[in-house]
Amino acid sequence: MDQELLDICQQIFKNIISQLTLHLRFMDLALDQFTLVPQQKSIEISCDGTYLYYHPLFVIKTYQHRPDGLTRGYLHIVLHAVFRHPFLSVHMQASLWDLACDIAVENMISELKLAFLEKDENQEKQRELAAMKEKVDLLSAQKIYAYLRDQVDPDKVKWLKTLFYFDDHACWYDFNQTVNRKSKLYGEESKDDPGSSSDNEFENASHDNPHDSPNKEKSKRQLTASELQQLKNSQEKWRRIQERIKTDLETFSRDDQPAASQLIQALKPLKREKYDYATFLRKFMVQGEKVKLNDNDFDYIFYTYGLKLYHNMPLIEALEQSELANLRDFVIAIDTSGSVSGPIVQSFLEKTYNIFKQRDHFFERFNVHIIQCDAKIQEDMKITTFDQFDKYIQQMEIKGLGGTDFRPVFSHVDELLEKKELTRLQGLIYFTDGDGIYPQYQPRYRTAFVFIDSKAYDQAKVPAWAIKYLIEDDEMEDFNA
Repeated sequence: MDQELLDICQQIFKNIISQLTLHLRFMDLALDQFTLVPQQKSIEISCDGTYLYYHPLFVIKTYQHRPDGLTRGYLHIVLHAVFRHPFLSVHMQASLWDLACDIAVENMISELKLAFLEKDENQEKQRELAAMKEKVDLLSAQKIYAYLRDQVDPDKVKWLKTLFYFDDHACWYDFNQTVNRKSKLYGEESKDDPGSSSDNEFENASHDNPHDSPNKEKSKRQLTASELQQLKNSQEKWRRIQERIKTDLETFSRDDQPAASQLIQALKPLKREKYDYATFLRKFMVQGEKVKLNDNDFDYIFYTYGLKLYHNMPLIEALEQSELANLRDFVIAIDTSGSVSGPIVQSFLEKTYNIFKQRDHFFERFNVHIIQCDAKIQEDMKITTFDQFDKYIQQMEIKGLGGTDFRPVFSHVDELLEKKELTRLQGLIYFTDGDGIYPQYQPRYRTAFVFIDSKAYDQAKVPAWAIKYLIEDDEMEDFNA
């Protein structure tokens, strides 16, 4: 590779970083994080959060003809990393997630109102952003993804890809495919069968560069252990950078940056700890003995020695008790007011059922009460076996559809405790949109309110003694997969 070309590219990127830092002081750390890697592959430019891969001729030609376009493109890539887009795509349909991320960062660049970039604004792009803002309350990648998935036809999606495209995202999926199969970065279950390596969300998805040929084959490379660790470190690094940017905007730079409030709002959802629903459920589990083969405490040396010496006569039997985190008594309350739909409730219960069943999360004898309630108790179904649980999900009918009052459920559960119907209650999960009357007192058991809408989650006045959990858009996609 021609060293003179590489030197020119290095100088171009240096100039871009200097120019952006001058106008975006709160992003100084973020703008100079990438290790530049020249390559001569068909991909013009891409970034995994650590390395920025570029074709030298693409960089030089673009800078010659549209210097502000390349500067905008570099900021586009940096904002992907700031919003941690490469690391949040585990349960997404790749082609839609790519487009949603591109739209989100292009909107933010427009909101920053940098005068030297405004002459590179595409009017068609601005019209599409304006139209989208009328339908999506906050143009975050997650909300745009849901909008594209539910309301935009495939032909329009294809056109939008070309309009908002700058960088190739294939390397994002090297990371997430490896994580999905090996380390389960956001928890142990990414699908209902957590042990399966074939249930990869991206097996049939496309994240092709819209400027490439239709026959381009997407990346399926598995990362090595060192590469995976490096990218995990990169994810943590960008989380810290994002926190620093947010703090800087909230304190020192708000008056200097007209778009500070928009960027703060865009960063706000990212502050939440990201872990999956299965991990959340483990908060309610307790230690208990369960009769099953205990591999951890079993001495294979004496066992195999006995088989060898005495022919099929082990010197020691396998231990059959194991300490496991399990549930015995549990309450699932369902808000059946008019604002919560039946299919979503059913999907929620199915996912809960699958997590419990896959991981032996229940003792042999358990006692689950599924309570439907709007402004009053509509139904209390007692479940003691997995067959009953499965049958209930398949045949359930939503009852109520009135207003929302959470208090009757807590009064009812208190009565069950007094009657000894629930003797070892681990907790109560209330699936709701959050718009209702909360009890004033703290119950004797752990309580969580589970939300499906981020706006309702942010606005809900959940008591301090309760846990709040938001099922993100990507998790809802996984529920319905």
